[in-house]
Amino acid sequence: MESLKEHFFKKYSVSGASRLPVIAIYSVYSILLRDLKRYNRKILLPLKSHIASDKKSRDIGDITIVEKNGNFFEGVEVKHGIKIDDIMVNDSFEKIKNTETMRYYLLSTAKPNIKEGEEDKIRKSINTIRKIHGCEIIVNGLMNSLKYYLRLLANPSEFIEIYTKNLTEDFKKTTEIKREHIDTWEETIAKKFI
Repeated sequence: MESLKEHFFKKYSVSGASRLPVIAIYSVYSILLRDLKRYNRKILLPLKSHIASDKKSRDIGDITIVEKNGNFFEGVEVKHGIKIDDIMVNDSFEKIKNTETMRYYLLSTAKPNIKEGEEDKIRKSINTIRKIHGCEIIVNGLMNSLKYYLRLLANPSEFIEIYTKNLTEDFKKTTEIKREHIDTWEETIAKKFI
């Protein structure tokens, strides 16, 4: 967790750091889908560009899990350094309202993760969405969620390998991840794990 905090929150000389938490959550999901019964027969869609809007990419979030038949099952929206407000919760509903999505996570690296004064509005919106649609909207801190997910893994060290691989693949495919992000991650894990 300390290595990830270092990686996410370093002051980089290049853009693209907001993509790092997305790749981390995606990496842990790639293991969870293989190991947890909840995700049996589910598919983790490939990451799309973080720059493309969800409407344009036809996804429900930064990370999308679908049933074998293509129906949406679960989505994750990641905010880096941005506190979650009621508008974001309602925007999430707009993305999933015409789908069968069972669960939707709004995760933020900001502390606190919810914008001050928005707690009651968010709670009411979440309850309304659940009554109208049935989808469970979960608002949480990204670091807490990662910590919970890593505890579920049979071999948490596998996450380091997959995260490193996914950073490198994203670097090759998009312009968002830069060499500086990869070098920083490699230096961080070399100090702590090698």
